[in-house]
Amino acid sequence: MALVSVDPVVRQRRRFAMALALTVVAVPAAVLLDREDDPGGVTSVATSVPVDAAPDAAAEIETDDPLGVPVPAHLERRVTIAPPEGAFIAIPSDDGTYTGLASFTYESPEEDLCFARGAEIGRYVTITNIENNRSVSCIVTLVDRAGFQEVELHPIAFSKIADPTDAPIRVEYRW
Repeated sequence: MALVSVDPVVRQRRRFAMALALTVVAVPAAVLLDREDDPGGVTSVATSVPVDAAPDAAAEIETDDPLGVPVPAHLERRVTIAPPEGAFIAIPSDDGTYTGLASFTYESPEEDLCFARGAEIGRYVTITNIENNRSVSCIVTLVDRAGFQEVELHPIAFSKIADPTDAPIRVEYRW
């Protein structure tokens, strides 16, 4: 008796066809066999109030709902209590000045190239250290990456506005 070797692709197709056939037959069979004729804990209660009944009659109706009869609630639409840790919402200023954290990256190939979140590539940006008012200008060429601050400068450019050991620092930047 000679053994016939089967191509691995054909073997894989046969396995897939067998799994598909079992799924098509087994899943509906399991659902049908698991079905009960009695739905169990599902109950329906219908109540009615006569039209000519007194207004108190509706309050006296008993229901099977463990929470009782729902009462309409009117909620105030404004929040009067601030969150305990405060909320920070970044809204760009109208004059084109933004604030954020600045750091440095060795990915910047030249001293006058940088990244500034919100500025398009090719823009000249002026970054000012809020604490000491020193500033530096650069051209936005770096693309935003995970871990970048709002502003990323070349290490030499960063050292002109702050000590690199202080990074990240609060800055104001505009273009």
